[in-house]
Amino acid sequence: MSPERQLKEQIETPMVWLRYACAIDVMQAKLRLINADLTERKNRQVIRNMSARIKSPDSIVKKLIRKGREATFRAAADTLNDIAGIRVVCYFSDDIYQVAEMIRKQKDIRVLKEKDYIKHPKKSGYQSLHLIVGVPVAYLEETEEIRVEIQIRSFAMDYWAELDTQMCYKKDAGKMENVGLEIKTYSDLIAGVDGQMLELRRKIDNM
Repeated sequence: MSPERQLKEQIETPMVWLRYACAIDVMQAKLRLINADLTERKNRQVIRNMSARIKSPDSIVKKLIRKGREATFRAAADTLNDIAGIRVVCYFSDDIYQVAEMIRKQKDIRVLKEKDYIKHPKKSGYQSLHLIVGVPVAYLEETEEIRVEIQIRSFAMDYWAELDTQMCYKKDAGKMENVGLEIKTYSDLIAGVDGQMLELRRKIDNM
């Protein structure tokens, strides 16, 4: 049996799959509470939408191979932080850090790692705040900490990221220098609009 097939069978075992699904459910419930709290305080909606996924076995294997690791379930569970993932889209860029701060304040959630691609965008222009959190999943007498990656971004950042994925889906397109330069230019333009909308909202808030 191939490593890919073995990993697929292990990750899709109900007791494994459901642990990741449970961790996502717990974290999404907390994010809904955070949104309700911030919405009440600010008198406006803060989180536009959320989506979640569990990485497919094929994607897990490809990532392990790309990183030079064994294509086994144990290697995946021990070394990958994004098997379970949640994307949070906020209306404005300043909301991102407030949502992140509320996550940090959760007593039963551990923030294990943080990458700020807003203050330090990727070369492509990608912007988002990534948090790796440990979510406790209890069953009978055991509690296991499941890692979940949370990507928090603004509506504008999400718009750019989705279009970037669509346009650079073909590997050849991603390698074309002129395409990369244009995409970075559009990223800067969208980031500029994002900042202008934030300033406009602040002016309205102060009226």
